Amino acid sequence: MGERNRFTTGEERILQERFTAMFREFEYPLYCFALKTLQQELLARDIVQDVFLKLWSRRDTFDTINNVEDYLYRMVRNKVIDVLRQLANDRKLRADYFQDHQWEESRTFDHLSAKEYELALAEAISQLPPQRRVIYQLSQLEGLSRNEIADQLQISPHTVKNQLTAALSFLRKIVSGHIKLF
Repeated sequence: MGERNRFTTGEERILQERFTAMFREFEYPLYCFALKTLQQELLARDIVQDVFLKLWSRRDTFDTINNVEDYLYRMVRNKVIDVLRQLANDRKLRADYFQDHQWEESRTFDHLSAKEYELALAEAISQLPPQRRVIYQLSQLEGLSRNEIADQLQISPHTVKNQLTAALSFLRKIVSGHIKLF
């Protein structure tokens, strides 16, 4: 109970928003960083999850962290080192690790390809002009209809249609260069 009452509702909401932003920005790069060394999806995911849980438990110290990116990478690196030490010292754990690793390789590639596509799409979305980006996000991410978007932005439904068509055309063109078909 004492933990919950340290912050006002507004402060807690601000901390949640900052945490969510950090998670969205760093979750995938940290996962790739851990995966590169461990070569096992589940371990990499667990490590990243543990790091963010630890970060959330220290949310009252967010303001004291000078460089969040360095801080998170250091935490992940230390967790990876801990896991590797455990693997080196535990024969059964090591055997399980290498057995699991064989069947996860293809899933890892598929997952990384999907993440690559998502990153390319996010980058392409960020290149859209501001109004077009807002219209795209309202339509594709929030699921609003053209009329709802038009009402919300106080523009005509025809403008929404034209902007959305242009956005989708641009995104298809940019992202298609990132898809590798075998």
